[in-house]
Amino acid sequence: MTMSCSQIRSQLPDFVRNQLASGEAQQVRAHLEHCQSCARQAEIEAVLKDELASRYAVPAASADFESRVLAAASGSGQGRKVHLAWGGAVAAALVLGLMLGRGMPEPDPVPQLASEPAPEEQSAGPMPEPVDRTVRLAFTAGEPLDNVTLTLALPPHVELSGLPGQHRVSWQVSLEQGDNVLALPLKILFPGAGELIAELDANGRQKVFRAVVPQHPGNSVPNEQEEPAT
Repeated sequence: MTMSCSQIRSQLPDFVRNQLASGEAQQVRAHLEHCQSCARQAEIEAVLKDELASRYAVPAASADFESRVLAAASGSGQGRKVHLAWGGAVAAALVLGLMLGRGMPEPDPVPQLASEPAPEEQSAGPMPEPVDRTVRLAFTAGEPLDNVTLTLALPPHVELSGLPGQHRVSWQVSLEQGDNVLALPLKILFPGAGELIAELDANGRQKVFRAVVPQHPGNSVPNEQEEPAT
């Protein structure tokens, strides 16, 4: 059975980490040989994996990582979408969960950093267990862009899986014309509120995007729905 480009791209995070079954890996490899767009996407996924591994010594993902991510995503049911424009050339969206949204861009915003609320004090009792969630960063570029610096800032109760204590990380990526998707594994340490802040810097042009992070199961009050900055 021939897989579509969207199916291939959904498997790229596992493909670059050698976590696919041999048959699935062969299908992906054969597709990449004749699909330039998906091959470029595979390069982006590999850059993310290699950059994190080289700079922060990220351990390999566990064998049940995909099943835990899918189980977590199916429980949420809804992804929050933020659509913004960048100088008419680059439109970007942050999508929570495993869904990639498409929509019309909002007017160009003035980047503002939201104040981070302090984590709520925990009542007496056992400490909550950390949970794993996946955030997919989806950037739609109007033109190819090389040497783009992507910086992520996370609230105190969230960190990248495998990077304990790291709440701000940066690396360079290249964006192809069209959709570019990076899958980031997050660890939600305890209940709390806050935003994931992603900053793009391409040749001095900077843009900041924000989205509410996935909730910890111990959150008793849902996160407030915030409007995109204007």
